[in-house]
Amino acid sequence: MHHKNNHFYGQSPPPGSGISYNHKPEQYFFMSYSILIVEDDPVTSKLIERLLISLNYRVAGICTSGEETMNIMKQSTCDLVLMDIGLAGEMDGIKTADLIIEKYNIPVIYATGASDADTIQRAIESSTFGYILKPVGKAQLYTMVELTMQRFTLETKLKEREKELKILNENLEEKVAERTLRLEENNKKLEGEIERRKAVETDLKESLAKEKELNELKSRIVTIISHELKTPLTSILSSTELINFHADNRSASDKIIKHTGKIQKAVKNLTEMVNDTLFMSRAEADKVELQLKPINLRKFIDELVETQKSGEERSREFDIEYSDDVPEKLMLDFSLTKNILNNLISNALKYSDPESVVTLKFNYDKQQLLITVKDNGMGIPQQDLKHLFKMFHRASNVENIEGSGVGLAIVKRCVNYLNGKIDIDSKEGKGTTFYLRFKAKEA
Repeated sequence: MHHKNNHFYGQSPPPGSGISYNHKPEQYFFMSYSILIVEDDPVTSKLIERLLISLNYRVAGICTSGEETMNIMKQSTCDLVLMDIGLAGEMDGIKTADLIIEKYNIPVIYATGASDADTIQRAIESSTFGYILKPVGKAQLYTMVELTMQRFTLETKLKEREKELKILNENLEEKVAERTLRLEENNKKLEGEIERRKAVETDLKESLAKEKELNELKSRIVTIISHELKTPLTSILSSTELINFHADNRSASDKIIKHTGKIQKAVKNLTEMVNDTLFMSRAEADKVELQLKPINLRKFIDELVETQKSGEERSREFDIEYSDDVPEKLMLDFSLTKNILNNLISNALKYSDPESVVTLKFNYDKQQLLITVKDNGMGIPQQDLKHLFKMFHRASNVENIEGSGVGLAIVKRCVNYLNGKIDIDSKEGKGTTFYLRFKAKEA
């Protein structure tokens, strides 16, 4: 029933999706999935249809009720269903989604404006693959569709492996029984066969456990990122409404500029979340390759700092120091180095007072670049330090500050790819210092 064709090898992501790659184009491809829209609001359905088409997806049709959807599914060849929960009639979106998954084994993503606890709990308990809050954003929709189809593909493979394991077990049991009855004199050979069978079963179980762990990781990423997307989207929506208000009332330009700045910051946050998600996905699939090239370190750092400053509501002060032995140009992996410093500088700004100074120090010793990133912020509790680089872990004293708990996990992965080392010195209430060391030959 699934038609995955029209591959777009070597192309960039769809225009306007807010997604970018710093890697070789031939490493990625995009599939034109066929998607059925179930939405009883014609305006919303048209908006979603346009978003899907702009992302190179095909729209299999638009349904307005659960009953209509089940009739269409009898002859539909769609790959995925985008389902509104609050459908009129006897079958709401959740009931319809469960029937689709049970009868046709097609993944379903909820797209709804409902965010109450009961609705969210029903959605979690159903067999759906994802949950998108309206209004649906382009980058959010693209990320959810791609991760859902990837998760669905992995689960399909998992079921095939389970079937293969069952067949293998049955065949092995038949062989054991047959040889026990007919060849008692070959007991030693039979024992060897049993041992081999156990080894095969162990290997398969380990493989299945790894695939299950990967599936759970993808699902958790989708859940957390979907939740984190809500705040910047809400900020963008409210800012655009205020811009329209000020424009209609011919307000001073500084009022409009203030809100355009908020929109820029929200879009930047969205882009970073999508890029973080894609990086972790590639890292889990071991598709990150080291790409060294000559980089002017001082220019590179200046651009990073200016980018970080532009996302702040007030200008932040940086103290940047280079030792005399730091070469002008070094052989560095641009993407990995940028990921490391962007996350560490962003954290230093986020978790310290706006009036405090962020310190960056660079030293060079025996073809190794030594980097120090220091802030005078809230610091990290001692009990959290050993878990700091784990996925989704956040320190116990940052509950009121937005974040997904992915940034430092990405830093650790990047440092590992560079065969480097990262250490941390932090005291709660007195600030945090990160020490990085990795090989970097002079260009």
